[in-house]
Amino acid sequence: MLVVIELLGALVLVVVAADAFTNAVEWIDAKSKLTRGAAGAIVAAIGSSLPETIVAVIALVVLGDPRSQAIGIGAVIGAPFMLATVIFSLIGVIALVRRPRTAQPALAIPVAPTIFGGTLFLATFALALGASFVRAHAVHVAAAVIVLLAYGAYLLYHLRAQDQAGEEEPPALRIAPGSRNPRVALIVLQLSIALVLSIVASRLFIASLWQASLVFGVSPFIISIYLSPIATELPEASSVMIWMRRKEDNLAMGNVLGAMMFQTSIACAIAMVATPWQLGPGAYAAGVASLVAVAVLVITTLVRKRVEPRPLAFAGLLYLGYIAFTTL
Repeated sequence: MLVVIELLGALVLVVVAADAFTNAVEWIDAKSKLTRGAAGAIVAAIGSSLPETIVAVIALVVLGDPRSQAIGIGAVIGAPFMLATVIFSLIGVIALVRRPRTAQPALAIPVAPTIFGGTLFLATFALALGASFVRAHAVHVAAAVIVLLAYGAYLLYHLRAQDQAGEEEPPALRIAPGSRNPRVALIVLQLSIALVLSIVASRLFIASLWQASLVFGVSPFIISIYLSPIATELPEASSVMIWMRRKEDNLAMGNVLGAMMFQTSIACAIAMVATPWQLGPGAYAAGVASLVAVAVLVITTLVRKRVEPRPLAFAGLLYLGYIAFTTL
């Protein structure tokens, strides 16, 4: 019971920190006047990816013991896996439920950014998984450099894209709820507090996962790949549901693909440099499921010339299949 309470307490701290960080990032977006595509694919994606990335960094670099590294690798692989299966499925199901009785497509998502982001993710994640078959650290370092360059290309693509600028005012700054135009200093202060809280909460969360793996006699990797992404992707799921309800499909998909690219590039690069980067069957199964989900999206979008909801909804079946694979 104590382990469960500690895990829930750490989870609450992670979510609170993520909310404060995302809120500050939204105000940075508002101040910088980025386009809507860049806002979803870069700003919102980085903000919602922070909890998972911090968990991975603390586990892989700061703690660094074998059990913590197993938890960190679970977080690294689990983040894109959760996004490509559960969150993809959430977008598809919501689109199908709200679909009008017409022949019009249910998702208003630009084709080109979806194909570009999906294809780049496939290449980046496949390279990271492939590097795990080689034991040479130099190969891992080279792969880490390539995936970081891939994320640079992703940023450049969206920063150069011509799109409508974001016009909605973000929710009030958490530390200045009465101000409709908070000063930059306050935004930076909230960003810094949220970052520190994220680090503290992530350390508590990793320690709780470590204890849970001992108490329940389950591999730290399995505990991490299930619980860590579910916990830290809650802000992502909340943002997606809000944007889909507002019919801001472009922001929802851009946020998810952007988060997948950020977590795959940054977190995988850190893991490849800081660990031996040797994966087990569970990690490879999650990786393959992620690749299949994104490949189905890219192929169907290329063929149909639009983003369809059914391939996205199908991704949820891959998550169920992974549960069956790891539990049976």
